[in-house]
Amino acid sequence: MSLYDKIKYAESLFRSRKFKKKIVIIESDDWGSERIPNLSVRKILEEKGIDVGTNPHSKYDTLERLEDLELLHNQLEYFEKQIGKKVKITANFIVGNPDFEKIKQHNYQQYFFEEFTKTYERRDGHTLVWSKIQELIRNGYFVPQFHGREHINFFHWLKELRKGNKFFSDAFELGCYGIDIPRAGLHRKNLMAAFEYSDIYQKKIIEESISEGLEIFENYFKRKSETVVAPRHVWDSDLEYLMRNKGVTAIQTTMFQLSPGIDRYQRTFRYTGMLNPKTGMRYLVRNAFFEPSYSEKFDWINQTLRKVQIAFLFNIPAIIGMHRINFVGGLIPSVRDQNLEKFNKLLQKIVESYPDVEFLSSDELSKMIN
Repeated sequence: MSLYDKIKYAESLFRSRKFKKKIVIIESDDWGSERIPNLSVRKILEEKGIDVGTNPHSKYDTLERLEDLELLHNQLEYFEKQIGKKVKITANFIVGNPDFEKIKQHNYQQYFFEEFTKTYERRDGHTLVWSKIQELIRNGYFVPQFHGREHINFFHWLKELRKGNKFFSDAFELGCYGIDIPRAGLHRKNLMAAFEYSDIYQKKIIEESISEGLEIFENYFKRKSETVVAPRHVWDSDLEYLMRNKGVTAIQTTMFQLSPGIDRYQRTFRYTGMLNPKTGMRYLVRNAFFEPSYSEKFDWINQTLRKVQIAFLFNIPAIIGMHRINFVGGLIPSVRDQNLEKFNKLLQKIVESYPDVEFLSSDELSKMIN
């Protein structure tokens, strides 16, 4: 962390909304999105020279399976019975995945998607995963919120496919899109920033995708999404007007909003409870991160606990960011099992340190602030 970032972190501690209660929010991104379909596909990608070992999302991340959800459900249920605390996970869902067949039929000129429940059913031949997600929601362990209609900037993606980019074309044939490519000229390593646009036409299409995505979300979850987390935390503040009109009251983000610039992202400082007077949107800023899939050497449990302690020292909510990758084992089950064990230890340490802690969801925090 640079000196400037350290100064802004201190500022965020002082300026974030204060509460007498000790509140923990767990925000988990990427549910519903299909990254690497299975281990066989990952091995073929590697054979074709595509880097699937450097980025942990290429190494471990895949669409959640029934076993993943059952293990997480059992752990949260056992924790509630033994410790007496219900842990709520704000599960941020991508509600659509690319329809590779239709995109290819239209010569990569147009983007098509399938709704996320169709992806479960296509892969499994049944709807048990969706049923289990609904059960987790009914039991209060999952609180779904909106992450995007898709997790790909399809303008960039389709352009690369039309140009015949070998890496993207090879991955496309295997049902993959979120890969890292050795190519100069791209101002980021992958194309996952779904809300990014570069002109008025693209802005209109992105707005349509967000509107449609929020409608799909409401259709499946029978509730409006009151918060949104932009993929890769990249969005232009102009999009907040649309989100606000659709019932969104707050954006989950990191300390810096990333806005597309000419050759790089512009960073705008945010803190929890901050109000954008122009758009009427507030921000919920993650001040701790728990990503054991990112590194086995890092002490995620105690370092995350330390950030929780600092947040509580300043009477602000501890907002822990983590990805779905830490809960899924479709590629390497042992990593998921280790992560679940670490997650349980983190929860135990938080409760031991703060017996009066409350685990809330992002939309609940937004209501409290508003």
